[in-house]
Amino acid sequence: MTHLNPTSNTIFPGMMDSATEFFVSKGEVKIIQNSKVLPFCEISSATMQVLEEAINNDQHAKRELLDMHPNSKIKRLEQFAMCRFGGLDFQGDIKDGELQDGEYWPCPNHGNCKSEGILCKLPNYNGERLKKEDVKLLQLTATNMTNEVIGEKMDMPMGTLHKFKKQLYQKLNIQTKQEGVMISFLLNLIQL
Repeated sequence: MTHLNPTSNTIFPGMMDSATEFFVSKGEVKIIQNSKVLPFCEISSATMQVLEEAINNDQHAKRELLDMHPNSKIKRLEQFAMCRFGGLDFQGDIKDGELQDGEYWPCPNHGNCKSEGILCKLPNYNGERLKKEDVKLLQLTATNMTNEVIGEKMDMPMGTLHKFKKQLYQKLNIQTKQEGVMISFLLNLIQL
């Protein structure tokens, strides 16, 4: 898998539009806003307000953030931005004052975080939240692995794998592997 390099000539949200993009680089949360890449500590008051509102509307996330950072509002905001929006992708995290639902990014704490599924969210597509197994299957089918290898990696017999893949394709309203790859790319599950 090739990963996008944030220093390349790629245009991300916030570079040439009014969107705001959060991303994690070398363990630090950065913001692309007003054509600049900024450290999180330079967050604008308007952006801070959007994040605060989202936290206040999600009591589970608010409780987790207070447990993690009881004495620092800015650390709670930064943690929320990192967990919910840490991936560098092509959909602005804040666009026209609206915060997106969340995005997938390959957080190094996946599987080992007590706040997993509370602060971070798996992507939503066609109005349905994907499950961990959906994400894993989409990621694996975007490779050149055979179905047999994918079945082994997912610990599924072939019949179960085919049934699961068929159900996932129906959920995503797609027909082909290529459509799955495009959705995976758009949802930041894979990097091309």
